Parts: sequence; C-alpha cells; structure tokens
Amino acid sequence: MTAKIRRMATLFFTITLICLMMGTAFALWSKTLTIQGTVDTGVVDVEVISVSSDDPPGAIDPGKDKDVGCTYVSLIDSQTINVTIVNAYPCYYVYVHFSVHNNGTIPVILQDIIVTAPPEITVNAWDSIGEQIDPCENADNSMYIHLEQDATQNATYTFTVQFHYVQWNEAGI
Repeated sequence: MTAKIRRMATLFFTITLICLMMGTAFALWSKTLTIQGTVDTGVVDVEVISVSSDDPPGAIDPGKDKDVGCTYVSLIDSQTINVTIVNAYPCYYVYVHFSVHNNGTIPVILQDIIVTAPPEITVNAWDSIGEQIDPCENADNSMYIHLEQDATQNATYTFTVQFHYVQWNEAGI
C-alpha cells in the first residue's frame, strides 16, 4: 500500500506543481508594463529675413544702358515675398535676392517654391530646392526673373513667391 500511496502523493504533487507553474506563466503573460517618460520635439521655424532686387528704382536696368523698368520686392509674411515689376518691357530681366534664417531647433530643407506669376513671366529659383539650413543659420539665394517676348510694354506685373520648408528628414527630394 505504501507504493500506492507514494504514487498517489507523487501524482498529486506533480499536478499541483504543474498547476502552480501554469498559473505563474499566465500571471506573467497578463502583466501590464507601464513606462513613463518625457519626449521633447523639435521646432520648424523658418523666415525670409531680407529681399532685394538688382534693379531698384533709379538704377540702370541689368544688362542695359538705360533706366527704364524697376523691380520692387517686399515681404508679405515669413515665407512669402511680393514682386512688382514696373514699366516692364519684353526681355526685361532681373535677379531678386533673398536671405532665409532658420529660427527652429532642427535642420530644414527647401522642398518647394510656389510662384503665382502671369504666363508672360518666367521665374527660375530652383537651384535653392534641396538646400539644407541648420538651426540658427542663414542661407542667401537668388532667383532669375525674365519677361518673355509676349510681355506688354509699359506694364506693371505683380506676383508672389512662396517658399515651403520642411524638416530635413521629411524632404521628398
């Protein structure tokens, strides 16, 4: 009988041990882990800080020997400039210079330039696309503006140029 009692006791102990291990495993699987922390994100803050033209009022037209037309440039907001060409004529051209400052905490890249010029005007500023500006740094750029042959003489043309900057790792360039 002792052997039978031993087997029963061993079986009871084994079943109890298996149940205890299964309960422990289930308790560990259903445990909730809570992690607390703080995440600081960067800031994208870019602004055009200055704009100028190669042909302000009173200056000789670029590449010419007379003062006929002139180009006014001004800031509309931190990423948009206004360009007004007065007394325009076909084949008039001018360079507009702009400086941009990265006030943010992460590098930025110029992803796109949106120009609202009429079809008589060609604006070329694409050399600046893809240029990275690090935090607290400036970038100086230029754009070439050309009045095509079908431009009206003695006309005034006004249009805007908007710069779209994104953080360096989001640029799809």
